[in-house]
Amino acid sequence: MNPTQSSVQALPKSVEQTASSVLGDYYELTKPGITQMVALTTLTGYYVAIPVSFVDYAGNSSNWIHFFLTMIGTIAISAGSCVFNHIAERKEDAMMKRTATRPLPSGSVSVSQAALFGSMLTAIGAAMLWNVNIVTFLLAVITWIVYVVVYTPLKKRSTLSLLIGGIPGALPFAGGWTAVRGTPDVEAWSFFAILFFWQLPHFLALSWMYRHDYREGGFVMHAISDRTGRSVALQSVMYSLLTLATFMVPFLLGLAGMVYVLGAFGLGLWLCVESIQFLRRRQHRSARRLLLTSYAALMGVLVLLIIDKV
Repeated sequence: MNPTQSSVQALPKSVEQTASSVLGDYYELTKPGITQMVALTTLTGYYVAIPVSFVDYAGNSSNWIHFFLTMIGTIAISAGSCVFNHIAERKEDAMMKRTATRPLPSGSVSVSQAALFGSMLTAIGAAMLWNVNIVTFLLAVITWIVYVVVYTPLKKRSTLSLLIGGIPGALPFAGGWTAVRGTPDVEAWSFFAILFFWQLPHFLALSWMYRHDYREGGFVMHAISDRTGRSVALQSVMYSLLTLATFMVPFLLGLAGMVYVLGAFGLGLWLCVESIQFLRRRQHRSARRLLLTSYAALMGVLVLLIIDKV
């Protein structure tokens, strides 16, 4: 094989690698972890809201169209808000070790490219949810506004951002329910409450783990001003107890049975135990255990809601 043949054969691989890198950058702009949580909670809320058996519901092709409009629309508008969060925090991200290599601070994606991408995702998501129903559309719009316009700038001004940030994170769970039922009833708000309170010990643990990074980025958080971590840990315990309480509500509303309530109680209790361990030790390791436990507890509750739907 001569050098010319070698270079010609190598070109497609180089192009493929470049394309893969670009796609990876744009994918990262959507904050995959958040987007996946939005997808899972919306799916769960939607499924539990179905008033008939899944087999009967799935037998109607128009229901599948409605389902995909709900899922893709919610994911798209959520991802769009994440892109704009990246744009707003690009300077802060550049100051923090764990975020300095993100697409915008690293320069692999320009601000104008990200803005176009985020606008397209937002518009596509909004258009799809408009065709689901007005309530779900409005919940998604509120989610976008609170996350981008309120929560993002508030993170550099007040510790209230912890509570405000829980709102856009929790609304998609309620949106899954309203997509089917069309009304923001008590069941929808019970799902909202689960995600709202669950996020608080989850993020408190995360903020303690990366408090030095957040300080470098200029963010205002409890973990930065709390040198011993006692206040952060106490809040984690309190919010974990509230999360445990919200886990019980679907059973009380008749949305799930004994399998759910026993499993959800155990998961909520596990979250509380890890919060207490974090309070006792206030170390990176105990905060990480609390963070990982929060993930497991939420996933377990979502699975239990699906398999034990009444």
